[in-house]
Amino acid sequence: MSRLSKSLSVRLFLVSFVTLFLELALIRWVSTEIRIFAYVNNLVLLACFLGMGLGCSMACREASFSLTNLCLALLIGVVTTPLVVPLHGVPRHLVRDTPLLLSAFSDFVIWQPHATSHVLMDVTIGLGSVLLIFGVILIAFVPLGRVTGGLLEACPNRVVAYSLNIASSLAGIWAFNAASMLWLPPWMWFLVVVAGLALLITPTTTQRISLGVLVFAVGAFAFTFRRAPTTIIWSPYQKLEVVPTRAGTNRAYTVSVNNVGYMNLLDLSRRGIQGLPIFVNPLRRAFSQYDLPYRFLGRLPNDVLIVGAGGGNDAAGALRHGARHVTAVEIDPGIARLGQRLHPEAPYADPRVSVIIADARAVFKRASARYDVVAFGLLDAHTQASSYHNTRLDHYVYTEESFHEAKRLLTDDGVLTVIFEVERPFIAARLGGLLQRVFGEEPIACSVRSEGWFGPGGVMFVMSRDMARLRQAIQRDPDLTQFIERHQVQWQRPVKLTTDDWPYLYLERQRIPTLHLCVSGILLLLLVMARRVFIPAGRTMNRHFFFLGAAFLLLEFQNISKTALVFGSTWIVNAITMSAILLLILAANGIAARWRLRPGWMYGGLFLSIALVALTPLRLLNTLPEIGRVVLAGGLLNLPVLFAGMIFINSFQRTPTPASAFGSNLLGAVVGGLLESLSFITGIRMLLGLVAGLYALAFVCRHRL
Repeated sequence: MSRLSKSLSVRLFLVSFVTLFLELALIRWVSTEIRIFAYVNNLVLLACFLGMGLGCSMACREASFSLTNLCLALLIGVVTTPLVVPLHGVPRHLVRDTPLLLSAFSDFVIWQPHATSHVLMDVTIGLGSVLLIFGVILIAFVPLGRVTGGLLEACPNRVVAYSLNIASSLAGIWAFNAASMLWLPPWMWFLVVVAGLALLITPTTTQRISLGVLVFAVGAFAFTFRRAPTTIIWSPYQKLEVVPTRAGTNRAYTVSVNNVGYMNLLDLSRRGIQGLPIFVNPLRRAFSQYDLPYRFLGRLPNDVLIVGAGGGNDAAGALRHGARHVTAVEIDPGIARLGQRLHPEAPYADPRVSVIIADARAVFKRASARYDVVAFGLLDAHTQASSYHNTRLDHYVYTEESFHEAKRLLTDDGVLTVIFEVERPFIAARLGGLLQRVFGEEPIACSVRSEGWFGPGGVMFVMSRDMARLRQAIQRDPDLTQFIERHQVQWQRPVKLTTDDWPYLYLERQRIPTLHLCVSGILLLLLVMARRVFIPAGRTMNRHFFFLGAAFLLLEFQNISKTALVFGSTWIVNAITMSAILLLILAANGIAARWRLRPGWMYGGLFLSIALVALTPLRLLNTLPEIGRVVLAGGLLNLPVLFAGMIFINSFQRTPTPASAFGSNLLGAVVGGLLESLSFITGIRMLLGLVAGLYALAFVCRHRL
């Protein structure tokens, strides 16, 4: 097998590494600072793919990176600069407040929506801001795509070249995950990108000046970050901002997540509430979201399980009511660490509390103990679970299967409570309906909204295996009975219930939200226009590689979603899943280099493996021991990737225009990302049928290389 020249290999490795690292950095940073990109599926990812695809179609191994440098500098400036203007008499940041402007779409649930009578104006400004950011990211990736395509065309051995591209992408994934694991702030991510671009640029005046502009922007970003008046922490999941403050005469802390108020760390002990004016009446604290679950139990709890334990308010409540042992589950180690360091009652330092950093579903599956109280804390998170699909971090926690798993952990007279900030009536109806289906009776539901320092509150749903005993406990407590009568919540019926196949808690019914349709339509129009503007005359879209790209991204979405159900929606699971996919592609390259396989055999194996994945119930994997589950789940769920990789590299070896083929593959991935929205209607499992259909189209077009 011929090898690549050293300079060619180094340059291809560098540009592929920088591309993947920058892609992940922008997905995380932009989706955090401009939350609309965390609500609308994969917009940043699609911008990266579209820019790369267009760039590959204009392949040039010595293309200038000036556009990349200037666009990144512009993006940093636009996001970090306070571009505040008065809109309808209220100061708004034209970029960061985009979610508030787009909350005018009534079928789209956004944290802290902004009521407005200027719907058309707000939507126009909001969509304009989205397209501005999308366009800047797209243009930034065009030079990276041009150089990647040019290097692939220059390589004498395409299997080796593509393998190097995949290996460097794998290195980029783990480099970014290492930065996240070390809790490094975004300006340090951009330093890695700057270093990579500095090694890639040719020594021309224009490129040096543009790189200097980017260095200045990153330096200004670092300066403003370090001089921020509050403590800002970038955990592996979220941006956390901590503000010391006062609650009455007590010291307290306010924690914001992704620029939105999230929780207050308060001292609600008997001594602490004496300094809080709102707790003049002790009964007010007794019916807080942190204390109320134990009133329903009617006795001292032995074991308590809290998922979404946050900074420790729920655990402190359990300890105040005499719990012998508390298992506090929190997915974000940053939030748990803040609770350990700052919570006034120090519940996480108590020997009766065990803190587990894990996904709630993973704990439900692994747990064998039984609990007197299973409490779902306020874990509703408007953060993406992964960069590669449109489910949020909490979607799989509020499904029928999840509540069945939680019910299994209850003692015979145990109590399950769910507290949720209900922003739309249908969400209360959905949660109530889920609990009714799982337990067979309608849950008790009451509002625990409070005032002042006493947190956001929400609606609390209460269930028990023994509902008759639960009602007797309520009747024996006159204050509790009166509280429920005054704060009882009713909901409308019927409403579609969430399952692991359709986990979209914030959608009222099976439909693609209007915002998604608008954005998808605009992006498709942009794709058509950009193709005509950027792709040189005489170069056409390679349909075979286009359909391969569209199918592969949907297949990737399936793999990550199902792996999250088996192992949990944690960052390490996502990283391992993506690594497994890339390693299987490398294995496919090795097989293709060693043996010449017929397309019919490869496509046959692909369709059989897709059918096997579709027909295998995930619950069977949960019965296996940990090692067996890792091996079988990793091998079975990703088996189609091996055959898809073999098909791709086999075709890539034979195409006369590798850069155009690679670009068409990336543009197809953009369309595949948009097609992912169909899962809002069909559910996730049905997308495998679409994956098979797209691969069938690729098979039909296989001779048009």
